Order: sequence, then structure tokens, then C-alpha cells
Amino acid sequence: MFNKHRIWNQLTTMLLFLSFIMSGTNVSAKTGEEIFNTNCMTCHMLSDKSMTGPGLNGLMERRDPEWVAKWIRNSQELINSGDQDAIAIFEEYNKIMMPNYDLSDEEMADLIKYIEENGVSSEELATTSGGGGSDGASVDTGAGYSINFKYVLYALIAIAFALFFTYRFKTRVFREMNNLGVHANPHQVKNYPGIFSMYLIIAAAAIFILKILLEGNYGMIDQLMFLAFPYLAFGIFLVGSIYRYKKKGFKVSSLSTQFLEGKKLFRGSQPFHWGLLVLFFGHLIAFLVPSAVIAWNGEPVRRLILELASFAFALAALWGLIQLIVRRLRSKTLLVVTNKMDMVVYTILLTQIISGLGVAYYVRWGSSWFASVLTPYLRSVFSFDPDISAVAEMPWWIQLHVISAFAIIAIIPFTRFMHFLVAPIDYLWRKYQIVIWNWNRKAIRSSTRHTFGKKPRNH
Repeated sequence: MFNKHRIWNQLTTMLLFLSFIMSGTNVSAKTGEEIFNTNCMTCHMLSDKSMTGPGLNGLMERRDPEWVAKWIRNSQELINSGDQDAIAIFEEYNKIMMPNYDLSDEEMADLIKYIEENGVSSEELATTSGGGGSDGASVDTGAGYSINFKYVLYALIAIAFALFFTYRFKTRVFREMNNLGVHANPHQVKNYPGIFSMYLIIAAAAIFILKILLEGNYGMIDQLMFLAFPYLAFGIFLVGSIYRYKKKGFKVSSLSTQFLEGKKLFRGSQPFHWGLLVLFFGHLIAFLVPSAVIAWNGEPVRRLILELASFAFALAALWGLIQLIVRRLRSKTLLVVTNKMDMVVYTILLTQIISGLGVAYYVRWGSSWFASVLTPYLRSVFSFDPDISAVAEMPWWIQLHVISAFAIIAIIPFTRFMHFLVAPIDYLWRKYQIVIWNWNRKAIRSSTRHTFGKKPRNH
């Protein structure tokens, strides 16, 4: 029914398109703003507020430009030389080693000029935050063109209305068809490769729009994505899980396909689950004991080992996920037990893993700034006192990674993810069961025991 080479080419094309949309960061930064956004933003703010490193407002008043250039190019050399200011900063910020940046004199001058001209006090930041582009004016995206956010907003509203009325029309058509006695073929398999391709295109468009809105700081986008959306996601997860468990308890299943095909499942499931498991516990450790991660990263070699290992496990998870997607779309047997939400799961998981790899590649040393920036943000969310100031200043790669993580939490009640909530944990403490089969038929008929020996009536 489906050509496997066509499916593979289609999947590869869509992944390349998704990667192209997401790869908006220029690796070879040249201007001071580009250098700062690529290398400095994850650890430093242009205000007085400290993150992984000190705030940079008024830096040129406190430090000589020549000292700043030495610190950026090789902070360890400056510390080893006995410079008291360098040693004090190193000690104050948990002995986290700042990476060395090989910048030309022109690039260094542009970076220092950008920091000097764009430094802002915390009071000024509080009064001006969230105002970028809120009047609907055109905003430069940094890619050689401008976007009028007023028209973007109108387009999103129009798309939302179009989807709503399309859904209502579709529902009415199916209802009329059922009333007339026209029913779809129950054995017909939908074109899931086409559906998956459509979802990838929608995800790429959504990512592109989010990137523009987040970088332009349009309206209340930061408040919506990092303040309202987390609570909305957890609310959907909680209410949806309870409803599904209470009302549709027998439908809580992962719809396992292991009996239908096992060889390709093993090749994809092992790297995907092991990669995801290691990354999950890595994030969990950075959330629970950030000081331990920061102490570990105090030694550059240990930090490098942690970063490379995390990147390798992320690649393993991505490779395993691609294998699982290709397996499901190629097999006619598996397509019978496939639904549209499976395609949604694959799309969001791809976004989550690829954005994580983008963070690791473009915004390095994530293990350090996660512990010092994202951990306080997540803890503030869980304590119902959200502080989004730091995460709102993060590069869009990190912001997309955070948003897609909350999206995964929101869709749990409607997907196969639900099965982890009903895992048979009680097997650990319940009494063992004796399962007996393959009895000798003659011996069992002559038995005098009451527990077995009678021939079943339904045979």
C-alpha cells in the first residue's frame, strides 16, 4: 500500500525542512549583538541581575576594556596570573569556568561597545520589559527583513477561526452521513505518512512564528509562554488524566505493537528510551541539586565530559525516534493500530529533541546555566510565585525547548503517554501467582485433587 522509499524520502525531507526553519542562529557571529546573543546571553544579562555570571550593566565603569578582553579570551590565564578581580569573580560565582572565546580585535571591540551601549539598570528593565513591538509596528528580525506583528496577529486569528469552522463543518458532514446510513470502511487505513508530513509543516510554521515573536518580545508573549502556558499544561494534564482514568479506564493503554513486530522495535526503542532516560534524570538532578552540578562543572574536564555525554545520548534518542517513526509508517500491520495522536506525539518529540540538540550546539555549557537559570524559574513555577525575568532573556532555542516540554505534559492524557500513569507498580509487592500450563492430559484427568482435574466445559 505504501512505498517504503517514498516514506523515508518524505520523512527525511520534512526533517530537513524542520531543521532549516529552526536553524535561525548564525554560527559565525560577527557583530557585537550576534556575539552576545550566541555566546553570552545564557550566562549574563545586560541589567544588574546576576545569572550564571554577573550582570553586565555598567561593566565598562567597573572594568578596563583591556581587562574585559583578556577575561573573555582566556579567563583561566587571568586567574592564574593572580589578578585579584578575576579571582574574586571566580570564587563568587561557584568557580564556574568561563569558556574561552577566540575573537578578533574588531569583534571584541564590537562586543564591548554593544555591552556598554545596551546596559540597563534593573529599574529601567522593569519599566520597559514586554513593550517591544506591542504597538503593532514593524520589527526587524535580524535576518534582513521586517515583520509587522499586527498582521501576524490578524493572520493567527484568521487561521484559528478557519480551523474552528472547518472542524464544525466536518463534524456536521459526518453526522449527516451517519444519519443517511453511509459509514466509512472500518478496515481502511488512513494515509498516516501524509498526515505526519502535514503535522511537521504545521510545527515548522508554528516554530517560525514563535521564533519571531520571542525574539521581538512582542506584546505579552513571554508571559503567555512562560507564565500562563505552564499552568495551563499542568491543568490539562491533571483534569484530563483524572477524567480519562475515571470515564475511560479500559482505554488507558499504550496499544503495544511488540507482538506485531519486534526486531525493528528493538533497534529503535533501545536507543530512544535509554537516551531519553539518561537525559531526563540529568535534567532532574540539575533541578533537585543544582549546587552539585555547579560543583561538578567547576572542573573544565568534568564539564566537557558531561556536555559530550549528554549530546551523545540526545543523538541516540533522536536516532531511535526516527527508527520508530519509519517502522510505524512502513508497516501495514502497525498502521492498523495507529491514530492521529501518534503523529502529534512524534512531531512534538522531534521538536523537543532537535531543539535540545540545538541548545547544546548553539548555546553551550547548558548544564551550568540550567542549574543557575532554569532551575530557579521552574522552582518559582512550582511554588506559584513565577519569576520569568531570566528565562525571558534566554535565546529562542532554550525558550522553544521549554515550551515543547510543557506541550508534552499537556498532551499526556490524550496519547500513549498516559500508560506510564497506570504502570503495574503493585506487582512489586503483591503475592506471586502460580501459572500452570502444559499439563499431561491423562495425568490431570486421573488426579484426585480438587484444584484441578476437571475438564473445562467450554472445550
